[in-house]
Amino acid sequence: MVHRTFACSEMNQSQSIDVSTQISPKGSPVTIVRFPKGSLSAVNAPAIRGELSRILTEQPSHLLLDLSEVTLIDSMGLSVLVSAQRNCRSAGYQLKLAGLQEQAKLIFAVTRLDSIFESYLSVADALAAFPAA
Repeated sequence: MVHRTFACSEMNQSQSIDVSTQISPKGSPVTIVRFPKGSLSAVNAPAIRGELSRILTEQPSHLLLDLSEVTLIDSMGLSVLVSAQRNCRSAGYQLKLAGLQEQAKLIFAVTRLDSIFESYLSVADALAAFPAA
């Protein structure tokens, strides 16, 4: 497993994005991005969008976004996730979400984004859902 931490210039060290690569149970390489504790909002969305773009350029693979520590997602945060989904699809990769909190689940339901994103309770469940290599 490869493991890196990115600290965006607009974020402090406690808000760093944790990135690791794992092999799914079916043998596919998957880049796992653990979002920082707190919100995915206008405050940090531009920095996170940039990091996700860089990650997809440097480590092209399926992408799993671990949102288990994210307690609030606003419209800017949603735009980051939609952009990442679009970038993954255009590159031929899948994007899955894990650990959505209640507020995020509600936002996804109201905006109907729950019909576009595959969401799982845990990282392990999401990893198991990636296709064979």
